Amino acid sequence: MNILQFDFSGKKVLVTGGTGFIGGRLIEKLVLECHADVRVLARNFTNAFRIARFPLEFMYGELTAKGDVERAVSGCEVIFHCAYGNQGDHKSRKLVNIAGTKNVLEAALHAGVKRVVHLSTAAVYGWATTDGDLDETAPRRYSNDVYSDSKLEAEKIALHYAEKYRLPVVVIQPTVVYGPFSKAWTVAVIQQLKTGKVILVNDGEGLCNAVYVDDVVSAVLLAAVKKEAVGEVFLISGEQPVTWRSFYNRYERMLAISATVNMSPTEAKHYRRETKGILRETLSMLREEAHIRERLSRTAEVTYLKRIVSSLLSEHSWQSLKQRFMNGNGTDQQQVAREAEKIIHPVMPFLANFFASKTRVRIDKAKKLLSYQPAYDFESGMKLTEEWARWANLLEG
Repeated sequence: MNILQFDFSGKKVLVTGGTGFIGGRLIEKLVLECHADVRVLARNFTNAFRIARFPLEFMYGELTAKGDVERAVSGCEVIFHCAYGNQGDHKSRKLVNIAGTKNVLEAALHAGVKRVVHLSTAAVYGWATTDGDLDETAPRRYSNDVYSDSKLEAEKIALHYAEKYRLPVVVIQPTVVYGPFSKAWTVAVIQQLKTGKVILVNDGEGLCNAVYVDDVVSAVLLAAVKKEAVGEVFLISGEQPVTWRSFYNRYERMLAISATVNMSPTEAKHYRRETKGILRETLSMLREEAHIRERLSRTAEVTYLKRIVSSLLSEHSWQSLKQRFMNGNGTDQQQVAREAEKIIHPVMPFLANFFASKTRVRIDKAKKLLSYQPAYDFESGMKLTEEWARWANLLEG
C-alpha cells in the first residue's frame, strides 16, 4: 500500500496519544509521507523523544479537561484519537478512556471537524474464547479487564456521536499489534523471555491475529480519507493468523534461547509464581542486577557503612565480603541465568482462554470499504522488528 497517495498538505490534524506506540508511528507517516500540519496533545512531553525531531505543534493538556481538548481541536480538520489511559489506578485509566473520548468527540462536533478516527481495540469482543471466524458483526462482551471494558465504553460513545449527531467518525479495532516500540507485544515479550519462561497455553496451538504496526497506521490513514468509512467499524489484522507458538518462537529466535513452557488453560489460570518478601526480593535484585549493586556501592550511606565494616573485619574477611557483594553473593552469570530460567511468568486468568482460542479475525470489511491490504506478512514484519530490537539493545544480556 502506497501511503504517498494520502496528501494532507495544508491540513491541520490533531493526534492524541502521539507520544505512544501507534500514535508515534502515525505521526512519522503523517509528517514524512503525508505532509500534514500536525498538532499533538499530550500531558507529558518526557515521552516525546521519538517525535521531537519533527516540526510539530505541541500542546500541553489533559483529555479529561474539556478546555484543553477544545483548544487542541480548534482549527483541525482531522482528529486521530489514539490516546488511552495507561497510568494511575483503574478509576483514572477509565476516566481517560471514557470521559476523555467524550470530550474529544464533543469538541470535534462543535468545531465542525471533517473526520474523527477513533482507535479502539479488538479486545472489545471480550478476549475471544471461541473458535472460528470473528468479524464486526460479533457481539461485544465485557471481560472484567479495565482496559478492554473502558475501551468498549469509549467505542459506544464514538458510535453514538456518529449515529445521533452525524459526526463523521470511523472506529478502528486493531488486534495484536507488534513492531518497533510496541510495549505489550514486543518489548514486554522480549523481557519476559530474557528473564524467565513464558507460558504457552495448549503448547501455543491457539491463533494469534498479529498485525505489524505499519499496517495498522495504513488502515488509520485510509479511515481518514475514505468516504465509505464514515460511521463504520473495522477490524484490522494481518492477512493470516499465526499460532502463539510461532509468535513466541520468533522472539526466541531473536534471542537465541528457548524459554517457553506448556500448560493447559486450567493450569495457566491457576498458576501463581511464589511471592517473596521485600527483603528476599531486594537481595535477589542485588544478586541478579550488577548495575544496581554498582550504583548502591557508590552512595554515601554504603561508602560510610563499608568504612565501618572494613575496620571491624580482617583484611581477608573484608575482601571476601566485598567480592560477594559486587559479584552478586558469589554467584556467576551462569548461576544467575539458571535462577532466572526457573521463573515462570504467570498470565492473567482471563487471558488463558484468549491464548487457547483459535479465533480467526476477518478483515474482509476493511478490504472492501477501506481498500485495506496488509503489506507485511508475519516474517517480514518480524524481520523489521528484530532489526529495531537489536538497534535498541533489547536483545543483549
